[in-house]
Parts: sequence; structure tokens; C-alpha cells
Amino acid sequence: MTLNQINKIRMFGATNTVLISNSSLYASSEALILTQQKLAANLAELESYRQVQEQNTSGLTLSKENLREDVENLVLRISVSLVAYATATADVNLKRMARYTPSKLAKISDVVLCDIAANMIRMATPVLAGLEVYFVTQAELDALQQKTADFKISIPQNRVATSSRKASTATIDRLIRETNNILRDEIDSLLQPFQFMNPDFYRQYKNARIIIDYTGRGPRTEAAEPVADSEQPTER
Repeated sequence: MTLNQINKIRMFGATNTVLISNSSLYASSEALILTQQKLAANLAELESYRQVQEQNTSGLTLSKENLREDVENLVLRISVSLVAYATATADVNLKRMARYTPSKLAKISDVVLCDIAANMIRMATPVLAGLEVYFVTQAELDALQQKTADFKISIPQNRVATSSRKASTATIDRLIRETNNILRDEIDSLLQPFQFMNPDFYRQYKNARIIIDYTGRGPRTEAAEPVADSEQPTER
């Protein structure tokens, strides 16, 4: 989340707290009760999406990267053994098909790497006995098969997590705009009469509507009217 979003959500929460604390003062105002409930519902939804948006996906990314590295290393190990075997047996086609370099593997997509791993196993299996002298046995083929399977699973997991974060970010933007509208277009107007009959409550509300700017530039107000109290609001 951006600092601006965090600042606004804190303002929403402070404003809602003031409204809840003084709910007895507007118990007869159905419109104000309903708009406060909308504000509270949006805050709860914002918190839910914020948790998804801020969910740490570094573990998934790290696991995927580690698995890719393992697959690449095993592909290269089998590749050089196949090239050595093809050189010794004068198999030009096998030598050409089996040759891969670290730089080439690093540039290909995840899906293509999985295809190359499968092809490497397919090429190595018929000549496995001849590869033992070049330090590749069934154990290496089994390891590559398992690592490739694990790597395939990690690809959609990482993409789903990333997509969820992007979707949550868009939803947070929408909810912040909606909550701003609830305050500016509804609650601000409904609260204005209280400045005459319950000035303390109204002053608390106006102070809560101040957005505390945590970027170091000082507080700024969301509402157009100045705060009546001369005291600066404390950080929330």
C-alpha cells in the first residue's frame, strides 16, 4: 500500500471511532446511523483486502527460484554428459540436440525449461548405461523428473498469489474512493448541524477528519473547513 492510502485509512478509522463513541448523540438520525454503518463496513472490507495485498509472497518466489535453479543445474549436468557420450559415439544429431549452456537456459521461460527437462530425460534414458562413465545415472534422471514436477506446481502458485495482490490493490483503490465519498458527500453534511448543538462532538469529528501526513510534511485536512480547535492532532 502507498503512504497516501495508509494515511487515508487511518483517517477513516479515527473518524469511525469518533462516530461510534458519540452514537447516542445521533440515535434519532436514521440517515446518520446508516451512513456510519456503511463507513464501518467499508473499513472492515478494506482491512480484509489490505491483508491480502500485503501478504508476503517472497517465500513462494524464493521456492520457485530455487526449484528453477535445481532444474537448470540438472539439465546442464545431463546435457554435458550426453554431449560427451555423443562425441565418443560420433552421434552428431544427439550432440546437437543435447547441447545447452547456462546463459541459454537462463533466458528461456519456465514452461520451456520444463519441456527441455522432459526432452533431456527422454534422450538420456535409452543410452543411460553409456552415461555412467560421464557421471549420470538413473538417480540424476529421477531427480530431474521430481524437481521438474515440483517446479511446475510452483509456477501457478506464484502467479495466483501475484494476481490476488493485484486484484486486492484495485479493490483497495475503489474502496478508498467510495469511503471518501461517504464522508464527503454524506456524513460531513449530516454532521454540520451538530456544530451548534454539540460543538465538542463536532470538533472531535473535524479533528478526526484530518489526514495525518506520515511522509513528514505535516497534517492536512480532507474536509474544506478548518478545524475549530487550535490544538494540533496527535498521531494515530
